[in-house]
Amino acid sequence: MRLFEAIARFLADERDGRPVFGLMGDANLAYLGAYIERHHGRYIAAAVEGGAVLMADGWARMSGQLGIVTVTHGPALTNTLTALIEAVQAKTPMVLLTGDTPDVNEHFQYVDIQGFARSAGAGYERVKTAATALQTLRKAFVRARLDSRPIVVDVPYPLVGHDVEWTETAWPSTDLQRIAPDPDAVDEALGLLMSAKRPLVIAGRGAVESGARADILALARAVGAPVMTTLLGRELFLGEPENLGVHGTLSTPAAVDYMGQADVVVSFGASLNNWTTDHYELLAGKRVIQSDRDPGALAKYGPITHGVVGDARAVAQAMLARLDEAGHTGPAKPPRYLAAIAAAPGREAKDLFRSTSGGGFMDMREAALAISDALPAGTQQVHDVGRYSYSVWPHITTTPGRWHYAGHFGSIGLGIAFGAGAAAVRDDVPTVAWVGDGGAMHGIVEVNTAVRHGLPLIVVVMNDQCYGAEYIKLQLVGSQASTSFVPWSSFAEVARGLGAHAVRVTDRGGLDRAAEAIAQQRFPLVIEVVADPDKVVNQPSVSPLPEE
Repeated sequence: MRLFEAIARFLADERDGRPVFGLMGDANLAYLGAYIERHHGRYIAAAVEGGAVLMADGWARMSGQLGIVTVTHGPALTNTLTALIEAVQAKTPMVLLTGDTPDVNEHFQYVDIQGFARSAGAGYERVKTAATALQTLRKAFVRARLDSRPIVVDVPYPLVGHDVEWTETAWPSTDLQRIAPDPDAVDEALGLLMSAKRPLVIAGRGAVESGARADILALARAVGAPVMTTLLGRELFLGEPENLGVHGTLSTPAAVDYMGQADVVVSFGASLNNWTTDHYELLAGKRVIQSDRDPGALAKYGPITHGVVGDARAVAQAMLARLDEAGHTGPAKPPRYLAAIAAAPGREAKDLFRSTSGGGFMDMREAALAISDALPAGTQQVHDVGRYSYSVWPHITTTPGRWHYAGHFGSIGLGIAFGAGAAAVRDDVPTVAWVGDGGAMHGIVEVNTAVRHGLPLIVVVMNDQCYGAEYIKLQLVGSQASTSFVPWSSFAEVARGLGAHAVRVTDRGGLDRAAEAIAQQRFPLVIEVVADPDKVVNQPSVSPLPEE
């Protein structure tokens, strides 16, 4: 068989019904055609190359599996740069298949693929001969899984028609292994924790992925500590009396009050980044115990008192086991501060705001709360980034492990394509992509991808008709905020033109129509929420309600 036929078979065997995302061109059309036609492989064709990479990223993060994407050479590859860096910074296991240009002098689409991969921070593998191609592909797929990062694979165009011999692939186990902590490190961490007068436990995405909820909660109760999460671990302890929600700039007043009093903080699978710690100001003067399976994550953003290398669940279980060995059964009576936390008003509330809706505009917070309440249980949710986030994140309810955001690189415009990829993971529940209007204009073309492939995608566009961050910063430099205004076309009308269902929300009636469309599963669906740019909050609105 020829190399392109072997690659098609390789992809069909490895994917086994899972999707390949991409955009066809000279470098990949031969093996994509064979993959689709001969092997009935699942292929999701994006509208633009960056969107294809974002879809593979969203699919990989939501499924917890390896994402595969393919684009052709030259400008197709360079179009993926921002999306690829996002996946690199999110540590997404992904393979990006591309190929060098035809072997002619001064090909006008030539680009240094290895240099491109290096600039993005991705790994790189080049197929040197047709005979070694399958071996190189296997290596790249295993590397992507074990390194938890994208690997760019260069299959030069001149090789795809060469004859090769098919060999079966024997895959090694690439499941993430639970790393057990060092017993001495556990003892030292417990010594610090047991000396605390006001302990605090923080769980991050690593805790969600390792299934550590029950063990971390048991440990917190054993030492009399309230629990909090990072943004990526949000809702992990929802409904528990010790829960204080998100640690960081999205914290509620009850949480902020206790955070200021805590003297020892222990984290599980949390990077303790600048958003979680407000540039480490929230951990100043505290003894910090950080545990993470990645040694490079320890003390990355600020000083810690003690570090423990290990899987979140394994570390929590080891600490519980040592307490059990020592005969520790928990506090003789619950500390008073836990009772105060359980009784604190607004501790888990989503409605700590006064609506500004009216005059043909909807308060984004009110809209986010209403749309969130209309979503079926288990809905997958993803987010872009922007000023609108302050209005959305504190006011929605998510399912742990089914919430991700395309914001590790700080670029707007990635959320819709990312959401389309996440929507390809499951068809029994919808996937919601929450985006701002600027980001929506960047990526709305991929709504048509959701239409073409029948993906259960809901896109909520929070349209304040401006670039929100610039609205704030223009004022800070003494310029008029109105310079950031952009009179967009109606996103609902654009969505209908792309083949999707759409609802434009300017009042409560619009929210009711949006809820009805969700209930009737009219997907893909775009919900455009029209907001007054001068009334959108510029910081998280989780403060107490003002007095009348």
